[in-house]
Amino acid sequence: MSVIQGYKPILLPAGIYAPIPTAFIENTEDLDLKSTVRHAIRLAKAGVGLVTCGSTGEATAMSPNERAQVCQAIRTALQQEALQTPIIAGTGGGSLRETVSMCKDAHKAGADAVIVISPSYFGANLQSDRKALLDFFHSVADQSPLPVMVYNFPAVTNGIDMDSELLEQIAQHPNICGAKLTCAGVGKLGRLANSTSAKQVKRQTPFHVAPGFGDIIFPCMMIGATLAIVGTANVVPRLCIQHFKDIIQFQQSPSRELLIRIQADQDIISRFDRATSKTGIVGTKWMLERFYYPQGAPRLPLRKLDVDFASMQDAVMPALQREEQLEQEKGVTQDAMQMKKVP
Repeated sequence: MSVIQGYKPILLPAGIYAPIPTAFIENTEDLDLKSTVRHAIRLAKAGVGLVTCGSTGEATAMSPNERAQVCQAIRTALQQEALQTPIIAGTGGGSLRETVSMCKDAHKAGADAVIVISPSYFGANLQSDRKALLDFFHSVADQSPLPVMVYNFPAVTNGIDMDSELLEQIAQHPNICGAKLTCAGVGKLGRLANSTSAKQVKRQTPFHVAPGFGDIIFPCMMIGATLAIVGTANVVPRLCIQHFKDIIQFQQSPSRELLIRIQADQDIISRFDRATSKTGIVGTKWMLERFYYPQGAPRLPLRKLDVDFASMQDAVMPALQREEQLEQEKGVTQDAMQMKKVP
């Protein structure tokens, strides 16, 4: 892997970030960097930040070198398009040694920050050993050349679910830049976002706390979230961004009219999020392939989704139609949603 020469990481801005899928070539399962980059550029042009090689990106099915290749290919393409889009690279591994190595690779590949999930193979041991988790994240933060975001996702980490007290302890490190909570813990998010001890730490980066589900963007932002890292943004990025901007405006100048629009958009995002989350990461690829461009199959043992669109049509169509409306308002033509595919 060649190094991105001269790239200086930027501070993560507040906003919507999409955990992008990694495209693979049908039958061979080789990286399809062209398709992955195409998707990343569409999202970047819509104003969405990028998270590479996380859960949606099938990171556990990829080698460390492949993860770095994805980040590097996207950063190179962003530079060619003169886009200053932030990249958070997924660098969680099974051990401290592997995780730190991938953090260093991500730095060379042009990432701005890294996101690290709890190592989970020995989940039963770690769930009852708070100090082991605290030491792990602090050791990663000590050695990572990039700011570290903590990723709490108990559904994929053998049940490891870090509580707000532990997260506050982890946040005492100046190179910890926040947390993504895919545990749907709205109260936990609020406690961490408003933690006095976390706010007192002198950092060189903003401290962001983000929900991992689109259906709780509004309540989470109202109690302190400054990022939202949501798979929904892969398919309806402009809707998610408009929702985020409306909430910021409401916080600054509340009105009944704006609240009604926010509630309406949150409802259609929530229904879309619920319908697609039931199909997991393969559902995101399926939706992108149906309405935008090829994504290929996931790596085995995951299988390509085979589902009747009619079974989810009522739940997802309002969000898709709102996205198409926003695309038309922005004059988007390249990679615009192909609503003609709707039965």
